[in-house]
Amino acid sequence: MAAAMRGRRKKMKSKPAGLSREVARGRRASGKRPPAPGLTLLELLVAMAIAGMILAISFPSVTRGLDGVRLQSSARRVAAFVNLARAQADRDQTPVELRIDPAANRFLALSAAGSWERDLALESGVKITSILPAASAGAFPLDPRSFVLLPNVPAPRFQVRLTSETGRTLTVAVDPLTGVPQIDGAGR
Repeated sequence: MAAAMRGRRKKMKSKPAGLSREVARGRRASGKRPPAPGLTLLELLVAMAIAGMILAISFPSVTRGLDGVRLQSSARRVAAFVNLARAQADRDQTPVELRIDPAANRFLALSAAGSWERDLALESGVKITSILPAASAGAFPLDPRSFVLLPNVPAPRFQVRLTSETGRTLTVAVDPLTGVPQIDGAGR
């Protein structure tokens, strides 16, 4: 039985019939090795060129999207700031002045008693372009404007137009009946 086992081992170790010695060692009959798995330099350069073109094509739309997000975020912050100033006037039962400064791109809320003050600076790339109702005749459009928020009274009607670097605009308008700020122009 041991002799039969040795015979089987020899048969398993021997090379398959019909293959030459070079093929059995991993070489082709022509003398060259089979190609190694992986990428060639040319394939890698082509893939990088395609990726670069896709990035170059999509970059403007990505930046426009970020511009819109900045504008929408700034409009929401302005609306929340007006709500905060109105709530403070109701809580302290004192008037709160809401000052809008387009030149500095800032909003400032001050209580009449001087006990409360908040400041809001807009994100870079978003500018205050107009405040409605229009200022009195002879006033410069970028002069600071003030609105007084009285306790237990809806806020006065005013609108602030915010514009992004690409020209998109949103308007934060305070409803005179409810005093709640609303954002208009979201689809533009």
